Amino acid sequence: RMYSATQLFFIFSGLFFGALVFALLVNSVFIRFFRTFGIREGEGTVRWSATQKPAFGGIGFFLIFLGAFAIHGALFPKYDNPYQPELIGLLAATGLGFLMGLADDAYDTRPVLKLLTQIACGIILIASGSSIRIFDAQWANWLLTVFWTVGLMNSINMLDNMDGIATVTSIAILACGLFMHLTTGPIITINVVLIIGIIAALGGFLFFNWNPSRMYMGDTGSQFLGVFLAYVGIRCFWNAQSPVGLTE
Repeated sequence: RMYSATQLFFIFSGLFFGALVFALLVNSVFIRFFRTFGIREGEGTVRWSATQKPAFGGIGFFLIFLGAFAIHGALFPKYDNPYQPELIGLLAATGLGFLMGLADDAYDTRPVLKLLTQIACGIILIASGSSIRIFDAQWANWLLTVFWTVGLMNSINMLDNMDGIATVTSIAILACGLFMHLTTGPIITINVVLIIGIIAALGGFLFFNWNPSRMYMGDTGSQFLGVFLAYVGIRCFWNAQSPVGLTE
């Protein structure tokens, strides 16, 4: 089925506001009923805040991410093959990052395990076809892809120590990628739906993360989000043709 430009505008707007409302609701529920999850009690916790706050915002991110996959399949069943290696790799890498972050928030896992998991996320992206391609030597591209993925996962984690910074930065990056894609690339693609969904999820989370914040995204969110930003960066910027766009 073909959609007109007006229909697509309302579809994407509905997706955004639906995901935004869901993010607001799910984070409200978490704040009310799970006040102790993700709060670090021991020494070594670094937060630019005088009080401890729950860190479970990433759960909403991942739920909306999975929902965006399902919604895209329902609305645009003929436009994308859901069994593309890149998409399967994205699901696997983000899922692994999410689970590692969840374990870290709950049990404070060892840094070496976290690093190995981050490297594994980069390797999964490479194996599924989402790797940076700027060097003639393939090993150099693979090494840079792993460094890029690990770097983003840790950068978002560090930025999450300050109210609103990680959220606003991520929204800006994704909005830039979405703008480039909508103006130069195919509009009806699963990448557009995923980016819109995550921007909405971040917007709903920002309501609780803005200074003075009531929650952080935690490792659950930063590890998932780092992988997703790495994927978007590879598809939209590193490997972009001229003009810049997400390529399928």
